[in-house]
Amino acid sequence: MKTTPLTGNIGAEISGVRLGELDAPTFREIARALWAHQVLVFRGQDIDSEQQIAFGRRFGELHVHPAFSGVDGHPEILLIRNEGKAKTITEVWHSDVSCDERPPSISVLRAVEVPSKGGDTLWASQYAALESLSEGMRQMLEPLRAVHRKFDLEATHPVLRTHPETGRRALYVNQGFTESFEHMTPQESRPLLDYLVGAGSRPELTMRHRWQPADVVVWDNRCVMHYAVHDYGDAPREMHRVTVRGERPM
Repeated sequence: MKTTPLTGNIGAEISGVRLGELDAPTFREIARALWAHQVLVFRGQDIDSEQQIAFGRRFGELHVHPAFSGVDGHPEILLIRNEGKAKTITEVWHSDVSCDERPPSISVLRAVEVPSKGGDTLWASQYAALESLSEGMRQMLEPLRAVHRKFDLEATHPVLRTHPETGRRALYVNQGFTESFEHMTPQESRPLLDYLVGAGSRPELTMRHRWQPADVVVWDNRCVMHYAVHDYGDAPREMHRVTVRGERPM
């Protein structure tokens, strides 16, 4: 297994492994690389639905999306298919289903069909985002909690989250699901939320992935946000995502 960092703050490409044929020591090495790099890219992984599910389950119990159905009789697999730019909900910086009381920890996204151009996904390190804030801002955010709401789900989580594997702190608000700070109105909360999402998605904190068929990308929702660009018109694009149920954020 070879690990090649992709940017200064986030992401690595992993080569020399087959996700459908992992032994326990290799999986442990992959997990350590994920904790270190936050997003892992695996090229040329010809795996099927059962193998994708099995790989996700190595990280823990799988999460079933509260609003969208599964694929091929597998409720654990979220189907993401191009339905036109007007219907896309991915062009915001977000952490998957953070409105859940136990939001997903790990996401595993497999490219089934991709357009000839466009359709990139970006990720941003929320470790680096928090570290970039002033000491005064970090102290102000320390006691705050935020309300995340969507899909008839609502949960309140700390704005600064401690990762259970690494012990590192990360900023944990996002544009897709965070509605307000606890005990504040959405209108009162919006200026600071917008600032934090903007600060957390600056170019130097991000990586951008150009998809190829059979790519698999794994990321850690506890310390990254992501944004899927819809710039490919009506071209077919089909992705299958498995997510791992996480712990209550602390």
